[in-house]
Amino acid sequence: MIQKVRARMIPLLGLSAVLACSSVVQAALPPAPVLHDENPSGHFGDWYTGAVPPQASKDKPVILFVQGLHSNYNTWLKTDGYYEAAYKAGYRTAFVQLKDADGTGGDMWTNGSKLAEVIKKVAGHYGVSQINIIAHSKGGLDTQAALLHYGAAPYVNVVHQLSTPNRGSELADMAYSDWTSWLAEILGKKDDAVYSLQTSYMANFRTQTDGKPGVSATKTYMSGGEGDDGWFTAYWFAHAVLPGEDDGAVSVASALGLPYGIKSFTKDISHSAMTTASQTWSLVQPKLALGKTAAAAAPLQEENLFAAQAAPAVSENSSFIMKGGSLAKGAAKEVFPLESGIGSISLDVLTAKEATQVTLTSPSGKKIPLNPSPSAEKDEAVLFSDAVHHTLTLNNPEKGNWTLELSGEGDAYFMLARPESRVKGQIKNARKQYKQGENAQIAVSFDGAGKLEDAKAKKAKLTRSGGKGKAKSLQQAGEVNLQTSKNEVLLDFKAPTEPGVYNLSFDINGVNERQEPFTRSVNYNFAVTNEAGKVE
Repeated sequence: MIQKVRARMIPLLGLSAVLACSSVVQAALPPAPVLHDENPSGHFGDWYTGAVPPQASKDKPVILFVQGLHSNYNTWLKTDGYYEAAYKAGYRTAFVQLKDADGTGGDMWTNGSKLAEVIKKVAGHYGVSQINIIAHSKGGLDTQAALLHYGAAPYVNVVHQLSTPNRGSELADMAYSDWTSWLAEILGKKDDAVYSLQTSYMANFRTQTDGKPGVSATKTYMSGGEGDDGWFTAYWFAHAVLPGEDDGAVSVASALGLPYGIKSFTKDISHSAMTTASQTWSLVQPKLALGKTAAAAAPLQEENLFAAQAAPAVSENSSFIMKGGSLAKGAAKEVFPLESGIGSISLDVLTAKEATQVTLTSPSGKKIPLNPSPSAEKDEAVLFSDAVHHTLTLNNPEKGNWTLELSGEGDAYFMLARPESRVKGQIKNARKQYKQGENAQIAVSFDGAGKLEDAKAKKAKLTRSGGKGKAKSLQQAGEVNLQTSKNEVLLDFKAPTEPGVYNLSFDINGVNERQEPFTRSVNYNFAVTNEAGKVE
């Protein structure tokens, strides 16, 4: 039998720090939350009620905390955590265990359905008609599903999101790309939760969700982080992939991308720090309110809805060089050109095993070993945080063909190279959803590339994402149908007839104005909907 009581007591042993929040008064540390055991064989569906503070008031709402991707309720019980802050501020609290607590992540449908049940139980336990929810990361999506698809909206009047990927995450897209699929499989980073966070899947979720009546019944606040934990950490890799400002897991554009949401704050902190009370509690607490207060503010949401819907789409960065695959035969070799004029290039080669040897060879034959970076603290909410990062930065790299060589057993690899050069690629305003068999087109612009008349899309692969296991390759061709116009490359293809989420991965090879070859990689994530307009 699973030792739930022991599991919930351990994190509280560290609750000895006094919060730095000015809004939190000095008080005794809160007792451990009480388990409501709804699942004797696991954790999914269990919920907890926090200790009722001596200064608790019915003038303050009950707070239910909902954690994010691959997390459990301990997220809120850490030192300098939200449970301690809420207890000291006089709030009654509750916590929930979703599917992620049992090892593999659940999508918003699985988690949302169970969360809706728990929301009603929490309200009933405290004898209130409505509660507030504070949700971190994907927990905000699970909350949206619970409210708008599973009937819990009447029980919740305020939701405050902490860096929720309302538009999905490009990191989830990468987990199913042709280059990263092998590594993601070995690291165990493919499950229903990650699958549902792909940007095209989330576009379909928004389509299914945001038009529902009642989206304005619950006041929803959004917030995002802009923190950087340093070069060549798991966060650096995320910063390279995510567009614009981000917290190492979710871009600000995605965090503030809920059409009917209200911006609460952005702050220069990382994704995990969003749940640190001394960092964000003072920004969240003023938004918490009883039902009548939130209802009075509802018209503001309708105004915000219109503004958010009019916001332009964010272009996706295609200024990288990406390589990846399996080391099933014990070795791998990749060759890629670098043009002149590159000020610097940063490489991060990810593997699952530290023993794998990685070497980069210059065009003139100089061999450069890429050693593993010092291990950083693992953050389960950040995809690829538990990969081994072999990193290198080169200033003014030599032009010509560079060679990446790897040797190791039972491993896989992914190389992300970011050259600082005039050649900057972007996927422009690409559609995220298509009907079965529909003609599709994407445009990739390359500022500073010079001539593109000879540009070609090489080794184009179309893969269908799966909830688990490596992506299924559906086709491979030397070229896709390609047209060039000045600094833009247009690629035409036909959407598959089978509904699902897909990645089109390919390299654009061209020649710059100095007649030097260059290459940049593109990963385009899109969904094919069924006749009902849904993604399977």
